[in-house]
Amino acid sequence: MDLTIRAGERIAVLGPNGAGKSTLFLLINGVLRPSRGSIYYKGRRMDQKNSNELRRSVGIIFQDADSQIIAPSVREEISFGPMNLKLSRAVVEERVAHAIASVNLQGFEERPPHYLSGGEKKRVSIADIIAMKPDVFLFDEPMACLDPAHARRVETLLEDLIGQGNTLLVSTDDVEFSYRWARRILIVQEGSLTADGTPPAVFAQEALCRDANLSCPVLLRIEKMLESRDLLRAKGRNPRTVEELELLLKQGNDCVGPAGPAQG
Repeated sequence: MDLTIRAGERIAVLGPNGAGKSTLFLLINGVLRPSRGSIYYKGRRMDQKNSNELRRSVGIIFQDADSQIIAPSVREEISFGPMNLKLSRAVVEERVAHAIASVNLQGFEERPPHYLSGGEKKRVSIADIIAMKPDVFLFDEPMACLDPAHARRVETLLEDLIGQGNTLLVSTDDVEFSYRWARRILIVQEGSLTADGTPPAVFAQEALCRDANLSCPVLLRIEKMLESRDLLRAKGRNPRTVEELELLLKQGNDCVGPAGPAQG
């Protein structure tokens, strides 16, 4: 696998179970060391001597929040990472307060995290990494087992992190989320990178998606159907949301009617 990740990218990593997505994340994060090849961060080769730099700069949020949470209270949990960086008490408190506000957990500071709901635990695990202030965030199935309301909160948080200039990679099986959120899609199969491109370009490859057990996003299917019937004039625009599709349809209707182009 030969892969370059650029600063500020928002990438969805897809593939069947056991394809190697989680292993890829653990290699990028420095938890695992490659048996062959090398990992570079900001142009520097990462080895045993500077692997701690990679772990500080690349934060990973695991699928199972319980595997990440260890402290008896939310405040102590989020404080754990910054304290291990030997930061001053004032800086730790500032980072913890910022992380709690970022995931909207004010009022939960003294509560035991293991008694929180699944969505609340997920937000605590995300706050853990926000408090470390990495440049790159790796999310392993962030919406798994969440109800729609909590999933929307997580997606909003992903948008906020991108808006702050961070780099995000999200491992997911959700093609609808990947199509509307990502700007780059990676498909991993049997430890190899089989696709790398924009969502419309990758999902247009029907045979490749079929091999990876991925369906075509509903919005892309609707777009192609409308184009084939000449009902969508703005071809190739690839709307990512229902609202974008509605706007394109409205623009087309404003310009073209059943009798041809509008006059005047």
